Amino acid sequence: MDTNKISKGTMNMLKARSEGNLSDERENSPPINYDDVPIRPAKNGKYLDDYPLSPPDRGSLLVKKSTSHHSLPITSTHVSLKNTQSVPTKKPHCFLKSSSSCKVKPAAPNKPVSREVTKTQMNGASKTGNGITSNNSTGGSVQLALKKIDSEDWNDKVDGIHMIANLSSSNPKQVTDHMHEIVVALLNECKNLRSSVSRVALWCTGVLTENVKGKMDTELDKLCAILMHKAGDVSNAFIREDAHEALEKVVKYASAGKALSGIISAGSKSKNNTIRASCASFVCNLVGRMGSEAVLNSADQVAKLIPQVIAFCKDPNPVVRQHGKQILLNLSQESCFDRMLKKHVSDADYRTVKGILSEIEKKGGIDSLDSTSISLSSSLSRNGSVKKAVPRKLPDNVQLDLDEIRTDLTAAGLVFPFFQYYLISTNWERRLGGLKRFDEMCVNSSRAVASDTKLIEAFMARLNDINSKVSLEGMDTYLVTLPIMSKLFSTEAHLKAVLNQLILALMSHLSSKSDDHKHLAQTCLQETVKQIEPACLSPALAAATKKANVKQKPFMLNIFNLVALPILWDSIRCGVADPESKKAVTDFAKGLVKLMGERVIMDHAAMELDPPRRKILESLIRIQEPVVLIDRLPSFHGFL
Repeated sequence: MDTNKISKGTMNMLKARSEGNLSDERENSPPINYDDVPIRPAKNGKYLDDYPLSPPDRGSLLVKKSTSHHSLPITSTHVSLKNTQSVPTKKPHCFLKSSSSCKVKPAAPNKPVSREVTKTQMNGASKTGNGITSNNSTGGSVQLALKKIDSEDWNDKVDGIHMIANLSSSNPKQVTDHMHEIVVALLNECKNLRSSVSRVALWCTGVLTENVKGKMDTELDKLCAILMHKAGDVSNAFIREDAHEALEKVVKYASAGKALSGIISAGSKSKNNTIRASCASFVCNLVGRMGSEAVLNSADQVAKLIPQVIAFCKDPNPVVRQHGKQILLNLSQESCFDRMLKKHVSDADYRTVKGILSEIEKKGGIDSLDSTSISLSSSLSRNGSVKKAVPRKLPDNVQLDLDEIRTDLTAAGLVFPFFQYYLISTNWERRLGGLKRFDEMCVNSSRAVASDTKLIEAFMARLNDINSKVSLEGMDTYLVTLPIMSKLFSTEAHLKAVLNQLILALMSHLSSKSDDHKHLAQTCLQETVKQIEPACLSPALAAATKKANVKQKPFMLNIFNLVALPILWDSIRCGVADPESKKAVTDFAKGLVKLMGERVIMDHAAMELDPPRRKILESLIRIQEPVVLIDRLPSFHGFL
């Protein structure tokens, strides 16, 4: 064997290990096995096995093994021992007995144990002789947390964010000294594409604001901008919920004036309805927190707030308008309202405010405001947009039932691709249970169901569910509940907006290979046309017919004609004395004749119109245009 090619470590392993050379070996090369590490007392004078919370066999693990087997030389006959290194054993978790009850995180395998790092992870605290916790060097723990957040490993990022949250409660001064760096790091992680990181970062911003309160003011503008953007995230409902909860803590714990400025600048001009509704809700809460008198006595607040509240009152979103009117009503209760308004706002804004207040008074004052829509808008956790609801706030038990039904209807297992089939196959029964509860809720409290747009959308999604049993049950439930809900579909604006989704869901079954699905969908469409107001239904049917494929279009055209005919009957009943109205109705009737044929039109008219109005319809259909008469002249036929 060529000894020149053998490394020093290999030579040490080939030595005959005896009691005489063990100490020399430890001095020349570090031990590679935790069992070979000599026992040393801890800095506080105790051995690890002296703590009562340690496992009972901890002492035996730390005692040096017998050296009887070490005195045997390793030869070629010891195949299993030759060139073998013992792997360090991972120690289980242990809890050190201390006043702060801190948990020490064990070192990972194959890595040396660093007591300094372990102590730094314990919320930046070190033990003194008398057991009292004292702070480490300034910024040590914060710097470690920021380093972890900057790591490429997402687990380290989450650990660092949790360290910041813990430090904000245990050592807020240390956090405030590095507030800018912390907020920049957290806001960057709020935009992380991994939702598990971004959600923890959003949660941490709320905890940070709650713990440091007014010391967060310098960073509120940037914080509100990111949180408002995430509160309108349409891709992830859980992120919307976390962002909304963080904003609620900003409204509750940050300086009210600074939070008001930050929220208005972040969300008032957004094109997202959810963000604007959330912004108006938070502004209303902040005005209530500050007090109407305090707001009116501040010239800067009045000059900035009133123009924005006017914009809220004119917003296309009804929820935003409701909050704007609520703010004005609250301010108008103060005796100094008119005087401060004339003093700090322009004449045009003053007249606009007085006009809005007078309009509210004409409609019944504060009782005319929809309290339910305001209460629902303050809960933007899972709703992409908040619609107008019933005129009074729903009882808590009814709202809880609605939330549970919506959860059952949307139960699906798209969490991990590996478990996708399993989850879908197990959750279809839960969606069936949700359909049954939806049916019962419609019978007992139809207006409460109609107030929850997201519940209606979740139900419509079950009409074309991926599971055939669920989709059939969904269409059966729709037929049962349609007589109850049809009037609401015809009158409530927020339900008219979801008719497109309803028609598309039912139309998807017209090209199905299953006769049961196809016939049941046709029945649902026919009943929909009969029971929902044609004027409300025609835009949705027209849009769906344009998207229909070859198999769907014939039936959809017939359905659309059935919607158009009631409009024609209403036009004939209202009279056609005016020349412009007569021309419009004539063109409409002739267009339907070209699509359906004169005989079909007159057959339907026989059942819907009395004899005098049928004669009017017949005369309108048979009115000849001048161009038609010219076309019949043979002398001009060749020329034309």
